[in-house]
Amino acid sequence: MPIPIPTSSEEAELFPTLTRAQIDSARTSAWYDTFEDITFDSTVIDLAGLGEEEEFLHWLEADSIFLPEGSEGRYVSETSSSTRQRSTSNASSSSSSSDAPEYHLPKLNAAIREVIEKYDGAVFPKLNWTAPKDAAFILPQTASGPLHCTSPSDVYLLLKSSDFISHDLDPQRAYAGCDEEAQGGSRPKLELVLKRFLDVNPSREIRCFVRNNTLIGITQRDSVFYDHLQLEDPRTKICDTVRAFWEDEIRENYGGGHDYIFDLYLSPNLDSAQIIDFQPYRPSVDPLLFTYEELLSILNSSLQPLSSSSDALETQRDRLPIFRIIDSQAHPSTSRNAPTYQSNMMPLEMIELSQGRNMQEFKEAWDEAVAGGMTE
Repeated sequence: MPIPIPTSSEEAELFPTLTRAQIDSARTSAWYDTFEDITFDSTVIDLAGLGEEEEFLHWLEADSIFLPEGSEGRYVSETSSSTRQRSTSNASSSSSSSDAPEYHLPKLNAAIREVIEKYDGAVFPKLNWTAPKDAAFILPQTASGPLHCTSPSDVYLLLKSSDFISHDLDPQRAYAGCDEEAQGGSRPKLELVLKRFLDVNPSREIRCFVRNNTLIGITQRDSVFYDHLQLEDPRTKICDTVRAFWEDEIRENYGGGHDYIFDLYLSPNLDSAQIIDFQPYRPSVDPLLFTYEELLSILNSSLQPLSSSSDALETQRDRLPIFRIIDSQAHPSTSRNAPTYQSNMMPLEMIELSQGRNMQEFKEAWDEAVAGGMTE
């Protein structure tokens, strides 16, 4: 039975005021146990619990482009370690500055390898709230898809190359949407989340928006035109499935308040779903095919009390959530001709030139290469 939509004579704000607890509720570690049976297998690694959080942050925030020692390969290998040391030595000897820095995260290396083994050889990494999707181009592309990590070094390379994950390290950004006092304070507790890597169909990924404990909108996540979504029957089935899933599984069980965003992965026949992730309802989360102003308008329309003459409004409320899709191959949001996060990418030559150098050495080498190219 559909849940009644609450009404109010007051219009809502564009974004709710969040609490620190509500934002923390979107961490995988906060909701995973509650929804373990209806989400993807995941393991949360508490870096402080391992005793290596400070060393991890020292490596992550350093200007150098070096991976932690012993992180190469799916298994621990003396050969790869010695090869790494020789290559580092060669790179340093060819450089004009001091010896290359070394970073040691043996417990984290071991923990990542253990999870990779448990999940049949591949994982998908993220930090507290954010995945390094903008750095997917840094790993060799395989048939398995992006962010396919088979070793600790793969995980480290993605994290080191990502601009997105810096969001989780800064209290003001991590707790944006709270009052100023809540945004201050210490750095958020740092967790590395490793999810079992699965080959998913992007056309079945859906983002859902909840305001005032009302499911107001859903949108396809992948910015590609899909023929099957142009048909009314599949769209109706998706709306019915998402609405029922939210009402039965999420609405009374999620601890992040009445305003949040969640992503689902639909089954092939579109009649069931799995949870991908939760996010706080705030500007840093991409609304995809909506704007937040449009979502606010949908919410405020749904909050208006019904009257006997409000047939149009009743029709609007009866069809919540609103489902947005890319309905044309010429749709402005389509990425058919442009790679995702293209603004975060860099030339392959730049990546190769950075190996074995800190940032200052890399800058000097890059300037020299550019100058040489201009004279050829």
